[in-house]
Amino acid sequence: MSRVFLIGTGPLPTDDPRELGFPQLRTRQMLLPLLDAGHEVMLACLTRRSLSGERPAGRPVEVEVPTPKGARRMHHAVVRPDEPGRFLMLRDLRRDFGPDVTVTAGPFLPMAGGARAAGDEPLWVDVPGDPMCEAQAKAHRSGSVDPIHRYREMLGQALARGDRFSVISPAQRGTLVGALGLAGRLTGEALGDELVHVIPGSVDGVHGPGSGVDASRSDLPPGFPSLPRDAWVVLFCGGYNNWLDGDTMLHGLLAAMSAEPRIHFVSTGGALAGHDEGTYHRFRAGAEASDHSARFHFCGWVPTASLPAVFRRADLTLSVDRPCYEAEFGARTRILESLERGVPVASTDLCALTSELAAHDLLHVVHPEDPGGLADLLVHVCRDERAEDVRTRWAARRGRYGLSETTAPLLRWVRDPVRAPGGVPVDFLEDSWQELARLQDRLEEVWKSPTWRYLGRLHQLLRRVRKS
Repeated sequence: MSRVFLIGTGPLPTDDPRELGFPQLRTRQMLLPLLDAGHEVMLACLTRRSLSGERPAGRPVEVEVPTPKGARRMHHAVVRPDEPGRFLMLRDLRRDFGPDVTVTAGPFLPMAGGARAAGDEPLWVDVPGDPMCEAQAKAHRSGSVDPIHRYREMLGQALARGDRFSVISPAQRGTLVGALGLAGRLTGEALGDELVHVIPGSVDGVHGPGSGVDASRSDLPPGFPSLPRDAWVVLFCGGYNNWLDGDTMLHGLLAAMSAEPRIHFVSTGGALAGHDEGTYHRFRAGAEASDHSARFHFCGWVPTASLPAVFRRADLTLSVDRPCYEAEFGARTRILESLERGVPVASTDLCALTSELAAHDLLHVVHPEDPGGLADLLVHVCRDERAEDVRTRWAARRGRYGLSETTAPLLRWVRDPVRAPGGVPVDFLEDSWQELARLQDRLEEVWKSPTWRYLGRLHQLLRRVRKS
């Protein structure tokens, strides 16, 4: 068995966090099979202070984690991604643990942290979703090219250092192979060596037996709306990301509400701190300024243990993306979670996952940028008196998205990890790396300081005075 240094995002679902997104689910997806396979795991969990409380960062503790095969023990250390020194702390944790192999799980910082923290041991880098496509969507929202420069730099480091890579879909595998070629990794010596493996998303058992959460006893969260008995609930659960088409979703819902008074919209989740905070607030502001504002209910992030009860109250979940490269090469794990709960889904069909599910009649297809079509679909499904049971159809497909099935390539490799052949030499000079990391962390510390914010406000005031 191997000593595995795993870098992921927390808190884990078993900690009942009030925010649960794809990065945490991806960490869980790769952690539990490693533990069940008998490996000794140190999880360096990138967790914001607002979600980790006052637990000291960088101090490993032994914890017990429920897995499909029973309770397993692991080493666990909190690393705060929103504070200075995060990459240096990862390096220290990895050095003290002395792993046989380092593995990263989920976007985006784990990938960058793994490239900086790993020593001479083999490194598996998880790249679930194309980072440059995400950077493009983020740059479009922000009106700045900064995300493109930052993501490109960190992806380049990961491509240069990784020995094996995982992606979320067959389509994304092609884009990452191309990126590896540009990074100089497709050398003659590497011919025939499989560098990139597909690990589809999984929420298998996230609230089932062995999860630490009793779904049958789940209660609705405080503040959940008191809905009319005949309310037909459209649920949006999770983060409002850069590629969400909030305009199409909002105008489609408003038109559907005008035609069908039973339709209510419930949102759990919201803005993604440090990633995309504007999409949610724009959508919410538009909904609350509309004639149907009383039928929009924004619950914010809710405890993970409440989610089963929330899904039980839903009649349909909704996922509407704008056409873009991220939507094509990414995946929509929120759809898998809805199907696990037996709730029908309406979604744009832009990625490999949605195409597969649509082919097996597991989602109602929403055409991109078509609010009228979305409204017609919602009204039709609402008024269809036939009981829709997706559980039977999902039962025939869910094995493909199980924990052990999806992570089989990783588990095979970790049993006998090797460095990739034909790698391009990378100049990871210790002193230079540490100095660059300190400078980056110092800049972040200055930018987040009260003094910097005060000077920024003073600068804006002086500009207005000069203009007047």
